Amino acid sequence: MTLLHTTMIILTVSCALMLIGFSARESRWGPVLMLVGIVGVLLLIAYNIFKLLPAY
Repeated sequence: MTLLHTTMIILTVSCALMLIGFSARESRWGPVLMLVGIVGVLLLIAYNIFKLLPAY
């Protein structure tokens, strides 16, 4: 699998977690799922930015 495939899989899982968490926002675990999804997307963005930095 290429980096694009891995990135798309992680992004899909994170978005699914946010969707499920939003749908269950009245329960106790809904906001936790949304938080995990948001952190997953932010980590994915940070990793892609880190890969673009020049190596010293």
